[in-house]
Amino acid sequence: MNEAEFREHLRARDCSRVGIVEWPPGRVSAEHAHEFTALGLILAGGFTLRTAAGERVLRPGDHFELAAGIPHVEDVGPEGVTILSGRIEPPPA
Repeated sequence: MNEAEFREHLRARDCSRVGIVEWPPGRVSAEHAHEFTALGLILAGGFTLRTAAGERVLRPGDHFELAAGIPHVEDVGPEGVTILSGRIEPPPA
């Protein structure tokens, strides 16, 4: 999926906070979970996404969807990473 197709995918999924996220080389997050579903397309660089289900190495052109509430770790590679991202927010309580 290219950037234009992914932007259309984000629009079709009614994503909020669509934008570019950049993480520096070597950044490793503490395990955490989000209150929203995260979607992303890797534009440059890469990172490893680790969950209880395993790990996935994401490189340019790869995309991911991480459901709300899933504990995970992001381990950025030596080039850093640039991600086109969006969120699917939970419905209001």
